[in-house]
Amino acid sequence: MNRRILVRTSWRRRAIILLGFVTAVTVAACSEKLDAGAACPLLCPTEDVVLKDTVIEAVAVDSTLQGYPAIGEETRLLLAARGDTLDTRVIFRFDTLNQTYTHAATPADSIITTVDSAQLQVVVDTATIHGVPKVTAPFTLELYDVDAATDSVAAELVPLFTASRFLGARTFVAESLKDTLRVPVSNDAVLDRIKNGTHLRLGMRLVSGTSTQLLMYPSTSLAATLRFKPASDTTLSVSLISKTPSDTSSARVRGDLADFVIVAKGPAQRPPLTIAAGGTPARRTYMRFDLPAKILDSSTIVRASLLLTQNPKRDSPSRGDSVAIYAVPITAAPVVTDVRRLLSITSPALASDSLRVVPADSGVRRLELVSLVRVWANTNAATTQRSIALTVGPEGLDPAEAVFFSSKAEATLRPRMQLTYVPRVTLGLP
Repeated sequence: MNRRILVRTSWRRRAIILLGFVTAVTVAACSEKLDAGAACPLLCPTEDVVLKDTVIEAVAVDSTLQGYPAIGEETRLLLAARGDTLDTRVIFRFDTLNQTYTHAATPADSIITTVDSAQLQVVVDTATIHGVPKVTAPFTLELYDVDAATDSVAAELVPLFTASRFLGARTFVAESLKDTLRVPVSNDAVLDRIKNGTHLRLGMRLVSGTSTQLLMYPSTSLAATLRFKPASDTTLSVSLISKTPSDTSSARVRGDLADFVIVAKGPAQRPPLTIAAGGTPARRTYMRFDLPAKILDSSTIVRASLLLTQNPKRDSPSRGDSVAIYAVPITAAPVVTDVRRLLSITSPALASDSLRVVPADSGVRRLELVSLVRVWANTNAATTQRSIALTVGPEGLDPAEAVFFSSKAEATLRPRMQLTYVPRVTLGLP
């Protein structure tokens, strides 16, 4: 009995001694960590992370250019009648009209001597609606002869929409609106172009008592066609074709100019000392940044925000609707300084950050750029531009325009960059 008590007491003493030894070692280790700071981060909890925050004027250059997408490169043709804010027209070119046709009852081609039931057929995108509610009121599509020496300059083409050049019209109601719309064209005008071997160029105008716009498919997809009957039992369909410019090596440009949009009336120019994105034709803004190397090279960026002060654009179409503004990275060497060229290689599809604004609003807007700034931190500023393009999402479809103060405005209104970062801790070796 006494032996059992002695054995149990001896075991307990050993356990107490072992526990005391472990506790002493742990205390000693942590004591060393606290004294050494970051010298032993693996043994003990690290110190609290300290976030630093700074706001800097980091914009070295900002510049706004207009004309996107380029004429003839529209993904949809915007035909708009938006009252005082926007009036656009669409130009259709038929620079080749056949003078003969094939009839099933005759072995040889027959010369076209008559034209009946001529009409322009266009396909409307009814699924995509930007900046205006669905059509609810009647509207009229009018066609005019816009054949002139000038190729694509709006200032020269708009005056051609006159009564003396009127070629046909049709009114549509919302209840019967379909994807395919057909507008009659003067039979005599079509026959005259065929007989004389000249081209037919049609300008379309939309007339409505309410704010209305349509999106039509361009020549690259479901293009407009000219249809007419040279005989009672035969219908010909003529596709869009442009012979301008006459240089055959410019095939792409000629294809683009088969149909395009011109602006008869748009909003007033943006105020001085501002930058902008959107509108019709759309604007893009180039911004190049000069960020402190001591922050990018020796810190971990937690947050990076471009602070933009919005200037209200109350004459913008869809001024009360929100529009998405995208920050598109520009991947080019610093030696490339042609802003038009830099903005032409951007695409909203490459954007990783965006914000939504209402054109008529004002105040400071925050565009997050942390993903892009982190990429810049891992690149060499001597070989890669630290720049972006501000664009709207559906360029040429949504006519809304957002305006912000530029780097040349007074100090309180200029674009700024807010950076939140953690200084990197370098582990020292003894």
